[in-house]
Amino acid sequence: MELTVVIIMLAAGVGLAASVIITFAAAQREADMSGATRAKAAPDRNHIAASLLVNLLVCGGTPADEAMRTIRKSAGLAAPVTSSIDITSWTERYAKLATPEQRTWLLDTAVRLIADRTTPVPLRQYSALLDLSFALGFQTDALAKLRDIYGFDYVDHAKNARPRSADRGGVTTPLYSRDDREPAELLRILGVDAPASRAIVIAAYRKLAAQHHPDKVFGESAEVQNAAAARFIEITRAYETLLVLYDE
Repeated sequence: MELTVVIIMLAAGVGLAASVIITFAAAQREADMSGATRAKAAPDRNHIAASLLVNLLVCGGTPADEAMRTIRKSAGLAAPVTSSIDITSWTERYAKLATPEQRTWLLDTAVRLIADRTTPVPLRQYSALLDLSFALGFQTDALAKLRDIYGFDYVDHAKNARPRSADRGGVTTPLYSRDDREPAELLRILGVDAPASRAIVIAAYRKLAAQHHPDKVFGESAEVQNAAAARFIEITRAYETLLVLYDE
């Protein structure tokens, strides 16, 4: 009788242990499958970088297939690409996965690829570059330093209908020449009263840029787009100069 009880207890113990092992294995397998699904669904850093660079080039009128060849050749990225992405949200995802050095590399590469153009960069593409810079945690003074290195110009709608005599020497003045107006006048363009600070300037610019960003009026009439572009460039020029003045 006692032997029978012992055998039953042993059998129950083995059964319980087997049940625990099976349950644990099933849970682990489910977790592994869930992790694999997430890994497959979430693009990795190179996928995000390649997608951002391709979409940035497409914003400037480069055909998608040519843009892909360019980033593979010039940026060394052979990762898969997602088209028609939101530059800001995808850049924020990249920033979370990247080191400071990798974020710097992406902005540097984006500027270098844009600077390869032989014609002025369209405003829509430059706006996308600004979005990229902000979402990476940089400001436009970072762009100013890079364009000093690579050099490029973009279409300046603010010059529409202006007489050539308004430019120095009757020739086109590059957009990136430093504004020599008084700081108080530049602050007024951003709706800021003196005295100001770098943080106040940045906050004011971001508010105005969101209102006048070219994407806000994309598809509208040429008159509406040009008016928004002129205002966008006006505040951007003032902002870039003020960032140099308010460097802390």
